[in-house]
Amino acid sequence: MPNILDYLDWRGDLEFHRDPINEVDNLVFSVLAYMDFAGAVPSIDEFGSVSLADASEAIKQMPDQITAPITSTFFSRLPLLLEKCAQSERYQGVRLSHYVNRVSFDEAEQFSALVFSTDENTHFVAFSGTDDTLIGWKEDLEMSFREVVPAQRSAVEYLEMVMSHLPGVFYLGGHSKGGNLAVFAAANIPAEMQPSILLMYNNDGPGFQRSVIESPGYQRVTDKIINFLPQSSVVGMLLNQSGHYQVVDSNESGIMQHNAFSWEVVGTNFVYEDGLSATSIKFNNALRAWMETVPNEERSEFIEALFTILEATGARTVKEFTQDKLTNAKAMISTFKQLEPETQAHLKLLLETFFAEIQKALRSSITEGISSLITRTFSRKRLPS
Repeated sequence: MPNILDYLDWRGDLEFHRDPINEVDNLVFSVLAYMDFAGAVPSIDEFGSVSLADASEAIKQMPDQITAPITSTFFSRLPLLLEKCAQSERYQGVRLSHYVNRVSFDEAEQFSALVFSTDENTHFVAFSGTDDTLIGWKEDLEMSFREVVPAQRSAVEYLEMVMSHLPGVFYLGGHSKGGNLAVFAAANIPAEMQPSILLMYNNDGPGFQRSVIESPGYQRVTDKIINFLPQSSVVGMLLNQSGHYQVVDSNESGIMQHNAFSWEVVGTNFVYEDGLSATSIKFNNALRAWMETVPNEERSEFIEALFTILEATGARTVKEFTQDKLTNAKAMISTFKQLEPETQAHLKLLLETFFAEIQKALRSSITEGISSLITRTFSRKRLPS
């Protein structure tokens, strides 16, 4: 089925002054934000901008700058997406600026963003989702118990700086964690800057703590938030969401629907579904039920213990972690055994509780599915011939 790559073939000849930014452009910009533009796009400490075509050409000369693929269906397609954009009339002249890519293991932060300007007064601020660093995944999990994580704080500072440097109006967006950062940043910049933001796109990104949603800043921009979720959304259903949301069709199944290249497109819109799948709803209800039984302090201890074990392998990225599974498994077991007995027992208990909730949700989903099938079968039999 058609996706954002096909969209570039359909709309690639229409420049932005003839056809303004739409929801599919949002996803293209949000996915491009995963690319490593270091050395190809001016940083936040530099002046000026560069065309997308020139940035693409510069990256070709620096093959090591291309983000190492994690899966064959997402990260490995980023160079192709950038190349197709560079060859299209619509995207090749877009100006890129204010690039930042920061990974801090000490601060447990992974933050990356840049600005795509379609003209002097129209800008799309794109926040990258989680890359393949373990610290990035740790920060994602910390959203479940912290009101503010380092990347969210950086997103606010970044957006305020960008909006003070550039004139005009702004769209914000991101995929996965990037969508969360886009909305959080808009909700927490000074009130007088918020009217310059037209829309915020959260593409299957996690939600927020209830206190964030109820804050005055968030409430001022809530009508400008658009959430896109695939039918089997897991990431986008984490925590609490608000604002308008639509369910998009995907040619993948299960959690693989999080892959933005699997989202189906027709014209300038996604292909929509009526709602989330029953399995997605059951899984996320189970996850929320588990989270409600585990206080924030215990979640913090759980995540710290988990990543202490993972980091014992010496791996800094998911790719490194999966390269030598046997050696890494031995290091993890050894580190687990060195934990305090109380910590070991607590870690086991939380994992057992989590999987118990998931199994309960799956059993319920299967039972309801069988019941629905029986009901439909008997209903058909009662119909007059």
